Amino acid sequence: MGGDLVLLFGASLLGSAHCVGMCGPYVAMCTAQFVPRCATPGARFFLRILFNLGRIATYGLIGVIVGAFGQIAQAVAARLGVTGIVAIAAGIAAVTFGLSMIGWLRDPARGVARGALGRWLIACRMRLNRAPVAAAPLLLGALQGWLPCSLVYAAASRAGVAGSAGMGALTMVVFGLGTVPAIFALTVVPQTVLRRVKAQRLAGVLLTVLGVLLILRGLANFGLVPSTGWW
Repeated sequence: MGGDLVLLFGASLLGSAHCVGMCGPYVAMCTAQFVPRCATPGARFFLRILFNLGRIATYGLIGVIVGAFGQIAQAVAARLGVTGIVAIAAGIAAVTFGLSMIGWLRDPARGVARGALGRWLIACRMRLNRAPVAAAPLLLGALQGWLPCSLVYAAASRAGVAGSAGMGALTMVVFGLGTVPAIFALTVVPQTVLRRVKAQRLAGVLLTVLGVLLILRGLANFGLVPSTGWW
Protein backbone atom coordinates (compact mmCIF):
# COMPACT_ATOMS: atom_id res chain seq x y z
CA MET A 1 0.00 0.00 0.00
CA GLY A 2 1.35 3.39 -0.97
CA GLY A 3 0.53 6.93 0.05
CA ASP A 4 -1.59 7.28 -3.07
CA LEU A 5 -4.43 5.49 -1.26
CA VAL A 6 -4.97 8.74 0.63
CA LEU A 7 -5.73 10.36 -2.72
CA LEU A 8 -8.04 7.50 -3.68
CA PHE A 9 -10.01 7.81 -0.44
CA GLY A 10 -10.21 11.58 -0.84
CA ALA A 11 -11.42 11.24 -4.43
CA SER A 12 -14.16 8.78 -3.43
CA LEU A 13 -15.18 11.04 -0.55
CA LEU A 14 -15.40 14.10 -2.79
CA GLY A 15 -17.19 12.31 -5.63
CA SER A 16 -20.59 13.32 -4.27
CA ALA A 17 -21.67 15.29 -7.34
CA HIS A 18 -20.70 12.41 -9.63
CA CYS A 19 -22.63 9.93 -7.47
CA VAL A 20 -25.71 12.16 -7.51
CA GLY A 21 -25.69 12.40 -11.28
CA MET A 22 -24.87 8.75 -12.06
CA CYS A 23 -26.41 6.81 -9.17
CA GLY A 24 -29.00 9.18 -7.76
CA PRO A 25 -32.02 7.88 -9.76
CA TYR A 26 -31.08 4.26 -9.01
CA VAL A 27 -30.68 4.91 -5.28
CA ALA A 28 -33.97 6.82 -5.23
CA MET A 29 -35.80 3.86 -6.81
CA CYS A 30 -34.15 1.40 -4.45
CA THR A 31 -34.98 3.52 -1.42
CA ALA A 32 -38.63 3.65 -2.41
CA GLN A 33 -38.60 -0.15 -2.66
CA PHE A 34 -36.72 -1.29 0.44
CA VAL A 35 -37.58 1.49 2.92
CA PRO A 36 -41.33 1.32 3.72
CA ARG A 37 -43.00 4.60 4.68
CA CYS A 38 -44.18 3.05 7.93
CA ALA A 39 -40.64 1.96 8.95
CA THR A 40 -39.19 3.41 12.16
CA PRO A 41 -36.11 5.66 11.96
CA GLY A 42 -33.99 2.82 13.40
CA ALA A 43 -35.27 0.38 10.77
CA ARG A 44 -34.63 2.89 7.98
CA PHE A 45 -31.06 3.41 9.19
CA PHE A 46 -30.43 -0.35 9.36
CA LEU A 47 -31.79 -0.94 5.84
CA ARG A 48 -29.56 1.82 4.47
CA ILE A 49 -26.56 0.28 6.22
CA LEU A 50 -27.38 -3.03 4.50
CA PHE A 51 -27.57 -1.23 1.15
CA ASN A 52 -24.09 0.25 1.63
CA LEU A 53 -22.68 -3.06 2.86
CA GLY A 54 -23.89 -4.65 -0.38
CA ARG A 55 -22.10 -1.96 -2.40
CA ILE A 56 -18.84 -2.35 -0.50
CA ALA A 57 -19.01 -6.14 -0.84
CA THR A 58 -19.23 -5.72 -4.62
CA TYR A 59 -16.30 -3.31 -4.61
CA GLY A 60 -14.31 -5.84 -2.59
CA LEU A 61 -15.15 -8.55 -5.14
CA ILE A 62 -14.06 -6.26 -7.97
CA GLY A 63 -10.82 -5.70 -6.07
CA VAL A 64 -10.26 -9.46 -5.72
CA ILE A 65 -10.75 -10.01 -9.46
CA VAL A 66 -8.69 -7.02 -10.62
CA GLY A 67 -5.99 -7.61 -8.00
CA ALA A 68 -5.61 -11.26 -9.04
CA PHE A 69 -5.34 -10.42 -12.74
CA GLY A 70 -2.98 -7.57 -11.90
CA GLN A 71 -0.76 -9.93 -9.92
CA ILE A 72 -0.60 -12.29 -12.91
CA ALA A 73 0.17 -9.40 -15.25
CA GLN A 74 2.92 -8.18 -12.96
CA ALA A 75 4.42 -11.67 -12.75
CA VAL A 76 4.45 -11.97 -16.55
CA ALA A 77 5.91 -8.47 -16.88
CA ALA A 78 8.61 -9.35 -14.33
CA ARG A 79 9.63 -12.38 -16.40
CA LEU A 80 9.91 -10.13 -19.44
CA GLY A 81 11.82 -7.50 -17.47
CA VAL A 82 9.16 -4.80 -17.91
CA THR A 83 7.50 -4.79 -14.47
CA GLY A 84 6.77 -1.09 -14.59
CA ILE A 85 4.53 -1.38 -17.65
CA VAL A 86 1.58 -2.58 -15.54
CA ALA A 87 1.72 0.46 -13.25
CA ILE A 88 2.08 2.77 -16.24
CA ALA A 89 -0.99 1.23 -17.93
CA ALA A 90 -3.00 1.52 -14.70
CA GLY A 91 -1.86 5.12 -14.31
CA ILE A 92 -2.93 6.05 -17.83
CA ALA A 93 -6.36 4.53 -17.14
CA ALA A 94 -6.70 6.47 -13.86
CA VAL A 95 -5.66 9.73 -15.56
CA THR A 96 -8.23 9.14 -18.32
CA PHE A 97 -11.07 8.59 -15.84
CA GLY A 98 -9.90 11.51 -13.71
CA LEU A 99 -9.87 13.90 -16.68
CA SER A 100 -13.35 12.70 -17.65
CA MET A 101 -14.61 13.66 -14.19
CA ILE A 102 -12.99 17.08 -14.53
CA GLY A 103 -14.84 17.45 -17.83
CA TRP A 104 -11.85 17.53 -20.16
CA LEU A 105 -12.59 14.12 -21.71
CA ARG A 106 -15.79 12.30 -22.60
CA ASP A 107 -16.87 9.94 -19.82
CA PRO A 108 -15.93 6.39 -20.95
CA ALA A 109 -18.39 4.88 -18.44
CA ARG A 110 -21.39 6.26 -20.36
CA GLY A 111 -20.60 4.04 -23.33
CA VAL A 112 -20.47 1.01 -21.05
CA ALA A 113 -23.79 1.99 -19.47
CA ARG A 114 -25.49 1.96 -22.88
CA GLY A 115 -24.07 -1.46 -23.76
CA ALA A 116 -24.85 -5.01 -22.72
CA LEU A 117 -23.84 -4.38 -19.10
CA GLY A 118 -26.40 -1.62 -18.74
CA ARG A 119 -29.20 -3.81 -20.11
CA TRP A 120 -28.14 -6.68 -17.84
CA LEU A 121 -28.24 -4.43 -14.78
CA ILE A 122 -31.74 -3.22 -15.65
CA ALA A 123 -32.92 -6.82 -15.99
CA CYS A 124 -31.41 -7.72 -12.63
CA ARG A 125 -33.00 -4.68 -11.03
CA MET A 126 -36.44 -5.81 -12.22
CA ARG A 127 -35.94 -9.32 -10.84
CA LEU A 128 -34.88 -7.95 -7.46
CA ASN A 129 -38.31 -6.33 -7.15
CA ARG A 130 -39.47 -9.78 -6.02
CA ALA A 131 -36.64 -10.29 -3.51
CA PRO A 132 -37.49 -10.75 0.21
CA VAL A 133 -37.72 -7.48 2.14
CA ALA A 134 -34.76 -8.37 4.36
CA ALA A 135 -32.51 -9.30 1.41
CA ALA A 136 -33.57 -6.55 -1.00
CA PRO A 137 -31.37 -3.70 0.33
CA LEU A 138 -28.26 -5.92 0.45
CA LEU A 139 -28.83 -7.28 -3.07
CA LEU A 140 -29.76 -3.89 -4.55
CA GLY A 141 -26.66 -2.36 -3.00
CA ALA A 142 -24.52 -5.17 -4.42
CA LEU A 143 -26.04 -4.55 -7.84
CA GLN A 144 -25.40 -0.81 -7.57
CA GLY A 145 -21.70 -1.56 -7.11
CA TRP A 146 -21.59 -2.87 -10.70
CA LEU A 147 -23.03 0.31 -12.25
CA PRO A 148 -20.61 1.78 -14.84
CA CYS A 149 -18.73 4.60 -13.13
CA SER A 150 -15.44 6.37 -13.91
CA LEU A 151 -14.79 6.74 -10.19
CA VAL A 152 -15.02 2.96 -9.70
CA TYR A 153 -12.92 2.22 -12.77
CA ALA A 154 -10.18 4.56 -11.62
CA ALA A 155 -10.15 2.84 -8.21
CA ALA A 156 -10.01 -0.55 -9.95
CA SER A 157 -6.97 0.67 -11.87
CA ARG A 158 -5.22 1.27 -8.56
CA ALA A 159 -6.38 -2.13 -7.25
CA GLY A 160 -4.81 -3.75 -10.31
CA VAL A 161 -1.32 -2.85 -9.08
CA ALA A 162 -1.98 -3.66 -5.41
CA GLY A 163 0.07 -6.84 -5.74
CA SER A 164 -2.46 -9.53 -4.85
CA ALA A 165 -6.17 -10.35 -4.77
CA GLY A 166 -6.34 -9.58 -1.05
CA MET A 167 -4.64 -6.21 -1.37
CA GLY A 168 -6.82 -5.41 -4.38
CA ALA A 169 -9.90 -6.12 -2.27
CA LEU A 170 -8.56 -3.91 0.53
CA THR A 171 -7.93 -1.10 -1.94
CA MET A 172 -11.50 -1.24 -3.21
CA VAL A 173 -12.92 -1.44 0.32
CA VAL A 174 -10.99 1.74 1.21
CA PHE A 175 -12.51 3.32 -1.89
CA GLY A 176 -15.98 2.06 -0.99
CA LEU A 177 -15.82 3.47 2.52
CA GLY A 178 -15.12 6.89 1.05
CA THR A 179 -18.32 6.70 -1.03
CA VAL A 180 -20.57 5.83 1.92
CA PRO A 181 -21.30 9.44 3.02
CA ALA A 182 -22.36 10.49 -0.49
CA ILE A 183 -24.55 7.45 -1.19
CA PHE A 184 -26.01 7.51 2.32
CA ALA A 185 -26.84 11.19 1.89
CA LEU A 186 -28.70 10.36 -1.32
CA THR A 187 -31.21 8.41 0.75
CA VAL A 188 -31.89 11.18 3.27
CA VAL A 189 -31.11 14.52 1.53
CA PRO A 190 -32.91 15.86 -1.59
CA GLN A 191 -30.81 15.46 -4.74
CA THR A 192 -31.36 19.13 -5.62
CA VAL A 193 -29.43 20.06 -2.48
CA LEU A 194 -26.61 17.58 -3.08
CA ARG A 195 -26.13 18.75 -6.68
CA ARG A 196 -25.04 22.10 -5.29
CA VAL A 197 -21.95 20.42 -3.83
CA LYS A 198 -19.40 21.04 -6.60
CA ALA A 199 -16.71 18.55 -5.64
CA GLN A 200 -16.69 16.37 -8.76
CA ARG A 201 -13.90 18.33 -10.45
CA LEU A 202 -11.76 18.18 -7.33
CA ALA A 203 -12.32 14.43 -7.16
CA GLY A 204 -11.21 14.23 -10.79
CA VAL A 205 -8.06 16.20 -9.95
CA LEU A 206 -7.21 13.76 -7.16
CA LEU A 207 -7.77 10.79 -9.48
CA THR A 208 -5.55 12.41 -12.11
CA VAL A 209 -2.81 12.93 -9.55
CA LEU A 210 -3.25 9.31 -8.46
CA GLY A 211 -2.76 8.21 -12.07
CA VAL A 212 0.37 10.33 -12.40
CA LEU A 213 1.76 8.70 -9.25
CA LEU A 214 1.10 5.24 -10.71
CA ILE A 215 2.88 6.25 -13.90
CA LEU A 216 5.83 7.50 -11.84
CA ARG A 217 5.82 4.18 -9.97
CA GLY A 218 6.15 2.38 -13.28
CA LEU A 219 8.92 4.69 -14.43
CA ALA A 220 10.72 4.11 -11.12
CA ASN A 221 10.64 0.36 -11.81
CA PHE A 222 12.48 1.11 -15.05
CA GLY A 223 14.97 3.25 -13.14
CA LEU A 224 13.94 6.38 -15.00
CA VAL A 225 12.90 8.31 -11.87
CA PRO A 226 13.82 7.83 -8.19
CA SER A 227 11.44 5.76 -6.03
CA THR A 228 9.71 7.48 -3.10
CA GLY A 229 7.07 6.66 -0.50
CA TRP A 230 4.33 7.94 -2.82
CA TRP A 231 5.26 5.74 -5.80
